[in-house]
Amino acid sequence: MVWQVVAMWAIVIVTITWFVRDERRLRREAVLARAAAYYAHAPKYRHVSVEAPAQPQAPAPRVGGLSRSQRDFLEGLANKA
Repeated sequence: MVWQVVAMWAIVIVTITWFVRDERRLRREAVLARAAAYYAHAPKYRHVSVEAPAQPQAPAPRVGGLSRSQRDFLEGLANKA
């Protein structure tokens, strides 16, 4: 008689646990389906192509060349060598 009561309670506990887990799974799947539907159709999350970065420009040519002091310095280096 005791084993029959224990068996009934075991069946009740297993059934309730199974029900609760299944309900949680169904809720989780519903939330994922809503999220997938939202993100799939929201324009904010669509792919946006990125333009290639601009190529670096060559340095602008110096106007006027070297100053007098720069020329004197370079001439001094050339004379020492």
